Amino acid sequence: MLRFRKLCVFCAFVLGFLLLFPSYPARAESPVLCFIDGQELICDPAPFIVNGRTMVPLRAVGETLGMDVHWLQDVRVAWIITGKKGSDISLPPLPERDSPAGPLIFVDDVQVPSDVDPVIVNGRIMIPISAVKNYLGMKVDWYEDARHVHITRIQPPAEVPEEPTTVVPEEPPGDEEPSEQESPGHKYLGIPIMGQAKAGAADMARVAFEAAASRICPGITESESAGYISRAKNSVESQYHEVTTLEVVNLTSILNRSTAELKQLSPAERDQILNFIASTYYKIARLYLEKGQQYGIRGDIAFFQAAHETGWWRFGGLVTPEQNNYCGLGATGKAATADEPLRGANPSRVWFVEGKHGAFFDTPATGIEAQMQHLYAYATTRDLPPGVDLLSPRYRLVTKGIAPNWEDLGGKWAVPGYPRGAPYYYETMPDPFAAAFADGRTYGQTILALYFRTGCS
Repeated sequence: MLRFRKLCVFCAFVLGFLLLFPSYPARAESPVLCFIDGQELICDPAPFIVNGRTMVPLRAVGETLGMDVHWLQDVRVAWIITGKKGSDISLPPLPERDSPAGPLIFVDDVQVPSDVDPVIVNGRIMIPISAVKNYLGMKVDWYEDARHVHITRIQPPAEVPEEPTTVVPEEPPGDEEPSEQESPGHKYLGIPIMGQAKAGAADMARVAFEAAASRICPGITESESAGYISRAKNSVESQYHEVTTLEVVNLTSILNRSTAELKQLSPAERDQILNFIASTYYKIARLYLEKGQQYGIRGDIAFFQAAHETGWWRFGGLVTPEQNNYCGLGATGKAATADEPLRGANPSRVWFVEGKHGAFFDTPATGIEAQMQHLYAYATTRDLPPGVDLLSPRYRLVTKGIAPNWEDLGGKWAVPGYPRGAPYYYETMPDPFAAAFADGRTYGQTILALYFRTGCS
């Protein structure tokens, strides 16, 4: 009897403890994934549902959207500064509250009401998604079956400029018109991701070769570069085989040789190396054109997206050359566990490796095709061409058709889509993306600038 009473007392104590200190949230269901402008938000804690409301991490969402987020501990206020009202923003008088009261949320100088109180989980404030929609001016879509929430910036209505200040491109401009902050030299060109390539493999390889050869052979002339590319083209076309993983790995190794080592090369060794570089670039460029044609994508410009991502195939970041991953697919900044979902992608051709960053592909051709599929998802709402293997493990995470033009990829494929830190410090400006666009330094503009070196429009 005594044991029974002790057991009852213990159970009552445990029950009372749980009632006094509830835990947010009890998550037995499948996780909720959050996407901002088509990119998955990697955050801890992850979004969850409480009382029928999707809760998302305030700081992670706000900062991804380019806003300043501050936590004022003394008054328990989470303060989002959007920059829309300038920098001279102050909080209105706060209501009197008990010290353990729940946190308040302010967007600029407006308090955000909600039928679900914000909660703090692991030191992070979680807010209902309705606050993002109603007070941050974002489009929010919830996909019940997949348990995905998609947050999308609402683009302002296009405004027609009073007088054109630059020569208009061959194609009419896209949905976005130049903003007042754009300089005359950097208007929105609206070059579509879909379309026929205009640059040939030799043009593409020449630009890449010139970027690499100047370091290996200082003082090399344009005519000498053209000679290497011409010989590479003749050699490759006469006995063509797709570029191999080993060739790309060797290319990376050569490009990363020290200056001291390069100086010790004999003229014959230098010539052999330059021939190899030209040949490998030409094979990569040829493959981009082939895969681009298969998907109706500008493979010539996609080549320069890869050049930008890899540093002309020098790599040096989280992804390594043997992964055959030239656009950083799956490289979110968090090392893989090898249990990442492939979301329908062919597991014999794409996989993840524990401790590594980004996806691995079995061949360069597979990695390039995966890049084309991912671009296809951004550029159009159509299904993939019939009969192809799904190769991009993140294809199904993209909001289809969200970026039809190359300039639209900034802030969507690449977040935030502009350089941060010295010498630009765009992140300190009221509208960082607009400031970077005015300088021609957004993600999409950088890709196009590399492509324009071919001399093609």
